[in-house]
Amino acid sequence: MSSGSPRRTADTAPSDRWRWAQRRGPWLLLAVALVLLVSGLSLTQPMPRADRLLQDSARAALAAPPSNDIVIVAIDEKSLDAIGRWPWRRAQHAELLRAISAQSPKCIGFDVLSAERDASHAGDDAVLADAMRDSGCVVLPTALQILGQRSQQELRPLPVLAEAAAGIGHVHLSVDRDGLARSAYAREGFAESMRPHFVIALRDAAAGAGASAPSAPLPDAEPAAPASDGVQRTWLRRDFEAIMFTRGPARFRTVSYVDVLRGNVDPDAFRNRYVLVGTTAPGLGDAHANSAPNQPGLMPGVEIFANMLQALLAGQHVKFAAPWQNLLFNLGPLLAALFGVLWLRPLGVTALIGAMLALQLGMLGQPSVNVLFAPAAGVAGLLALYPLWSHMRLSAAIRYLRRGTDELLRDVGRRPTSAQRYVVGDFLDRQMDATRAAATRMRDVHRFVRDGIDHLPDPTLTLSTEGRVVLANVAAQRYWQHDASEIHGQDAHGLLADIRSRNNGARMMPKGALLGELRAIAGEGEDSMGRAVLLRCVPFFDAGDEHAGWMVSLVDITKMRRAQSQRDEALRFISHDAREPSATILTIIELARERPETFADGSLLERIERQARTGLELADGFVNLARAEAEPFRAELLDLVALLQQTIDDSWARARRRQVRIVLVKALDEAQCIADRNLLMRALANVLSNALKYSPSGADLECSVQEDERNWRVAFRDHGPGIPVELQSQLFQPFHRLNHEAHPEVHGVGLGLLLVRTVVQRHGGSVEIDSAQGAGCIVTLVLPKPTSVEREALGSHEES
Repeated sequence: MSSGSPRRTADTAPSDRWRWAQRRGPWLLLAVALVLLVSGLSLTQPMPRADRLLQDSARAALAAPPSNDIVIVAIDEKSLDAIGRWPWRRAQHAELLRAISAQSPKCIGFDVLSAERDASHAGDDAVLADAMRDSGCVVLPTALQILGQRSQQELRPLPVLAEAAAGIGHVHLSVDRDGLARSAYAREGFAESMRPHFVIALRDAAAGAGASAPSAPLPDAEPAAPASDGVQRTWLRRDFEAIMFTRGPARFRTVSYVDVLRGNVDPDAFRNRYVLVGTTAPGLGDAHANSAPNQPGLMPGVEIFANMLQALLAGQHVKFAAPWQNLLFNLGPLLAALFGVLWLRPLGVTALIGAMLALQLGMLGQPSVNVLFAPAAGVAGLLALYPLWSHMRLSAAIRYLRRGTDELLRDVGRRPTSAQRYVVGDFLDRQMDATRAAATRMRDVHRFVRDGIDHLPDPTLTLSTEGRVVLANVAAQRYWQHDASEIHGQDAHGLLADIRSRNNGARMMPKGALLGELRAIAGEGEDSMGRAVLLRCVPFFDAGDEHAGWMVSLVDITKMRRAQSQRDEALRFISHDAREPSATILTIIELARERPETFADGSLLERIERQARTGLELADGFVNLARAEAEPFRAELLDLVALLQQTIDDSWARARRRQVRIVLVKALDEAQCIADRNLLMRALANVLSNALKYSPSGADLECSVQEDERNWRVAFRDHGPGIPVELQSQLFQPFHRLNHEAHPEVHGVGLGLLLVRTVVQRHGGSVEIDSAQGAGCIVTLVLPKPTSVEREALGSHEES
């Protein structure tokens, strides 16, 4: 015994290790795939729109309300209307600067390019320069001008104005692919004249730093085309930063240019504030699409500079992350979530992924970080993780449960000696192992129960407590004409919904009958196919006396009920209908003996003859109906057009006596069908005879053979009194005549149409009635067309 234990341990360990590797293999594959995917997306950033959208939301969370320390003097439509067309004289600008400087602002940012001399007013440049010196702190803009494909230059202020300015800065904004201005470079320019941004120059000038000196070339400079003089020069950019827009419905305080000239402003509107002078009129073209949270649409450049100046004064320098920073930012939460799916339950995994998403997106809006990451790659990886992992695990569970179901349903050659228990794996792995152990223990019991139910002669179902099919025996499969796999799992309320009680016509298995009180359901009913069945549904219980399901059995008593009905019909015919003509003849004879004068006109024999014929017709009709129901079906390939024409010829004498013309209309050349000649001729003759009885003298009786996609339609149309719609349901009742009182001259026993319906149904067809009171009647026999397979089978049978 001791020597066997180490051997079993050695055999079990490799199996456990292989099972562990087999179950962790999909996780490793998923982890590697997602890490590679997120790394590639982080480094290449193929989703700039998604990144910008998330970054815009984060910047909106960091945004502050507009500061009261910044005032905009707007060159707006009102000023253009008052002063005239742009550009204005520089002496006008000098007057504006003096009016602003009178209130002692911190510094003035004059965002108006002045790179060319005013030839019309040569003295205005000196006037503007004097006004700038008197103001003490005025910052001017500079910009890059593209002259051609390989020519560019810097638009600098005139030397006289540059010497008077406290600072000079570039006014460029960086526009993304979607057309929105979200960022700018802190320094731009040629190597010999690097300029700070306009708002940085304004801040430095207010602080007393003065005009910025040219900077040395930078190693990460971006190449540019050579200048017009043929010298290769490079326009450099440095320190890429995001623009921090303000939030809220309020905007920066703005006064009109013309109001400042006219003195229509508060006496301390500019005192100790930064003043930005720039164009806001739409016609001047200085407007940009932006990502401000509360100001969608176009925003003037001077207002964007006001937003940048406020962020600069508040110390908000938000830079864009480097590629390696984006990589770490996106991979960290993903790796945490990947390890979480190994050990946490589904709810815990969902919570973990949600927490990682919140952490990742929350870091974008933290003022202490001051870095804008590109989070789209990480968000995409986190969002894809749980669906992919769930799909993989659910696929594994489905495969396992399918194997377990196969084990429960298939024959077992030998019983396992023991059930091995596995303890490795996550929650779903352990749950599947428990299911496997339970399936092994229940397999023998299930096989015994199934074999016992399968061999029952009547349709039998085993249902769950909710009324769904768990087991269906072979008889049940034949009854519903489905395989066991198709019946399994169906709701028994639906399967048995067509069975109605023979007593009151109510459903024996109404919806929800098995979900309420635990009571047996039993009785006799009839299904949609006319089969009489005994239904019995009883609950069964488990060992703990808890409700475990339902057992349903159906006993088909159709043949018994049919034989009983035929017996009752024969008894009724013999006891009543067959005796009535004979009794009437005896009454007439007795009356002739007692009162001979009653039949002085010679009507005695006529009355006896009529009753004798009625008795003979009853007997013939009953016998014909019995033959139509019971005699063997002799199938042969027949032409309906020829049969109809023969029926019309046989009825020609009767039609002539009644002065009715039988017309064959809409007849096809040939209409082949598989039928019993004697039965079908009898049915056609009955319909035609019935139509002749009710056709008025001199009328036409129209017959036709037509076709649709699957059937032949043999129609008989008379112009008689018609049948009321409410009485048409009684047409096929035996020994019942609808128009007997209204038309006593029409003789019949009420079995003709019943025989017609019986014959047509044996051919797989149906009878249609189209009639109304006073509108005649159309009786249509619908017979199926034979398929090519049926024709070949009939031909081979005839040859043999």
